[in-house]
Amino acid sequence: MINIKKQIPNTKKTLLFVLLLIIAIFVSFGCARTVTQIVTYGDRLVVEVTLAGTADANANRYFMVMSSSSTFKAPLPPPDNILYDELIEPGTIPFQGNIADYYTKYYSTWGAYAFVEPAGYFISPGPFVLNQASTREIVGTLSGASNKLDFTFRIGQAFTVSTPEVIYFDVLSVPWPSGTQKIATDHLILTNANILKTIGSTVTISDDPNDVVDPALNITQVKVTVQ
Repeated sequence: MINIKKQIPNTKKTLLFVLLLIIAIFVSFGCARTVTQIVTYGDRLVVEVTLAGTADANANRYFMVMSSSSTFKAPLPPPDNILYDELIEPGTIPFQGNIADYYTKYYSTWGAYAFVEPAGYFISPGPFVLNQASTREIVGTLSGASNKLDFTFRIGQAFTVSTPEVIYFDVLSVPWPSGTQKIATDHLILTNANILKTIGSTVTISDDPNDVVDPALNITQVKVTVQ
């Protein structure tokens, strides 16, 4: 006599096996499609500053102040600068005020700065400490009359210890009269301008021309790119 019960498959066990097999296949294919995205960081910063008029590095100076923090401070144009603090390089004696106060209020918050003068474009890395000389490195020369300031530098030249994930910056222009105060005239209208150090990152900041400001000091656009 044939035992019919033994030939009947256990339906529940079969369904459970099939379900587990489907899950295993799904997980296997799902894992195969999972790709870890690799972030590529750039090592150069390309800066282009556009002015309303022709740049004049003899009568004026141009700064790009950089920091790893959005709370950094620079002497802004009036009326934001009610004390008329000067926009000068660390280590320079101001015509008004105490140099120690400049370090406490401003320079201690800077990570680095770029500086444009007749000799060319310079980068000076921080930290900036009172009674400690800072260094400058030339990264380019001025080339003819133009309404643009263009320079490129290695991020490691500005941030020599460690490169921040986000670089905050401001670009400022200042008249440079001999024997008197140097008060900034213009700067970026955007608060907390910044750029990621990821390669290919680009930030363009535009500002409407101001007829009251000398065209050589009037910043109309700044473009920063990471390469």
